[in-house]
Amino acid sequence: MVLQADDRWFVGPDNDLLSVIAARAARTQSWRIVWRPQILSASFHGRDLFAPVAASIANGALPRDRVEEIAELQVRFGPDDLAEVIHADHYGNALTGVRACNVPRSAKIDIRKRRLAYAGVFAEAPAGGSFWYENSVGLVELAANRSSAVQLLGIEVGDPVLVVV
Repeated sequence: MVLQADDRWFVGPDNDLLSVIAARAARTQSWRIVWRPQILSASFHGRDLFAPVAASIANGALPRDRVEEIAELQVRFGPDDLAEVIHADHYGNALTGVRACNVPRSAKIDIRKRRLAYAGVFAEAPAGGSFWYENSVGLVELAANRSSAVQLLGIEVGDPVLVVV
């Protein structure tokens, strides 16, 4: 897919990520990539399919011979945050679908009958203490200092989280 959302361009699969970007934009236009390179590996579409199209756009021209305009993306999610655990990493941190910019630092996050306070860095929590923080991509992440929040709290992907202000 190629998506122009406001003044920015995005190239990638129609798997839901672009739909959130589209839902949050004031203006969008979408194209399906119809071109296929001579060699298209099963696992490197980023290199074989998306990169050549993105390179053309970066050089200032949408490759119209490689795309067809469509009315909307096939997979569509809304602009709202997803108030649940969407990923657990190998450190035992739990990534949520909640944008931290919408959560005051004074808020608590409820998960599995536990209430977590904000900590700016791991060292602000006691050893083994669980907390929430804003991760590097701007989402609320649940963690524990020197421990696994996933194991400590029994967190699973899909668990709902509640922001308590």
